[in-house]
Amino acid sequence: MDRPFEDGQTEVALQLGLTCEVALHGGGRLLLGWAQAPAEAQAALRLEAPDGQPCPIAQIRFHPDPTASDSPHPTCLFTLISGPLPSGARLVLQAGDRRIDIAVEGPDGAALAGALAAWPAEAGFALLADAATNPALQPLLDWQQHPFGAFGEWLGGLNPVRGRMTENVAEIEEAETLTSLAGEVMVVVRGSASFPPGARLELVALGQRPNGTADAAGRAEPVAVPLLDWQMVALPQALVGQGRIDPAWLDRLSMLDLVLRVQVRPDLVHFLRCRPRAATVPDLLDSICRTTPFAEPTDAAGAAALDLLRLVVARREAFLAPPLASLAAQRPAPDAAGHLPRLGLILGADDPLAARLFQVTAPEFEGRCDRLLVMGDAAEAVAQPFIRRGRIPVSLGAAAVQALREAAGRAGLLAVEAPRFAAAVAVGRPAAAFSHPLGAAELARLLALHAAAGCEPALADSLARLLRLYRTQPGEPAFLPVQRGWSSPHAAEVVNAHLARLWTTGQAEAAPHG
Repeated sequence: MDRPFEDGQTEVALQLGLTCEVALHGGGRLLLGWAQAPAEAQAALRLEAPDGQPCPIAQIRFHPDPTASDSPHPTCLFTLISGPLPSGARLVLQAGDRRIDIAVEGPDGAALAGALAAWPAEAGFALLADAATNPALQPLLDWQQHPFGAFGEWLGGLNPVRGRMTENVAEIEEAETLTSLAGEVMVVVRGSASFPPGARLELVALGQRPNGTADAAGRAEPVAVPLLDWQMVALPQALVGQGRIDPAWLDRLSMLDLVLRVQVRPDLVHFLRCRPRAATVPDLLDSICRTTPFAEPTDAAGAAALDLLRLVVARREAFLAPPLASLAAQRPAPDAAGHLPRLGLILGADDPLAARLFQVTAPEFEGRCDRLLVMGDAAEAVAQPFIRRGRIPVSLGAAAVQALREAAGRAGLLAVEAPRFAAAVAVGRPAAAFSHPLGAAELARLLALHAAAGCEPALADSLARLLRLYRTQPGEPAFLPVQRGWSSPHAAEVVNAHLARLWTTGQAEAAPHG
């Protein structure tokens, strides 16, 4: 539908067209259209009821129409959001005492997706950003059950970023996007030269989550994912943006995309579609100081990146340290230990030859555990003796990690490191390897530490660090620094000090409960 109306009979030529009308949640309307009027006419757009009274407009956005460059008068495209409209409402363009109007005949959104795809990318991004904050616009993302609804065609026209290298994007070399288990989103756009003052970075997070309705037949539901505390900082050769997604959202998402608007200059704006990479906390934070392969490092650029890294670290500690301290201070009820399900975990099961050891020591675990989890490169071989005996259920790999998450706060954990267990057996004291059980509170603390300060993707690394933390003697370091290919020694120092503070938050009150 494209219903134009023109008044060319006066010295003030006005044109108005309505491309489509869409019904929104709550009875409101979304109108897409175009208008043309002389620049000096100071024309205004409004909605009118049949009795001439104005109808409230919640929001209206105007965008230049690049296809009308040869028109004698400026032409703009518009998106207009209103409340419920009475029958017979009209859209009015008025300049002084001259006006034209067009009937708003009722919802007809057949042309919506095509219109957005044909319009300038700026208009599609603005409407997508509105959909992320306005629940009334949420149906646009599932429009006619197409992938990402009315925005599907528009998204398909954006420049995709695979990995972090960009292709055919003027003055942009990399767009690195990362997420952490704590729900953080980090975006670092690196330029081929220094960004000018006024460069900007914006984003909209899109996801898909399982649809729980009975008639959805397993179809994923597209959603705009709320982003908290978004902040953007311009470094000499990078635009860095950081925000947070509620971890409860991340757990429900089957896919996450980031749509970036990168304004290098007012006359150079790029729209990129990125699939963020899951990152450890060291990798996420170090990205702030990373540079492109051919960038020439300067003292000013390095200092600016380190200053931002310190600021991000301070913000992380402000929102992560309090819940970590609370978990560290928790104490179980006096009689809780006897009622908790007993979850056993063999950690570091990397040697398949260790299966022989567990063939003869399996009763040590069966007498202490109601269920056994096995983690390590040789988990399947190590688990075989227990599986063959069939005395307790056994889980390994991803199933073991999921079992740990489900048990947080509800079960105790008896974690045994395979090498330490072998050493204890060698000296005839296998029971000594079971001397550091984790209660329900410690298990919850482990998962929180892994999300906030995990140094490796595997939960097993965080568990090993927590067990070592409980065994630390006076004079020994409570946290072992992360060894990796850091962008610089200075970044390594800042991040490792930050991780150490998070890992030892509340540690004075967090002795293991036996």
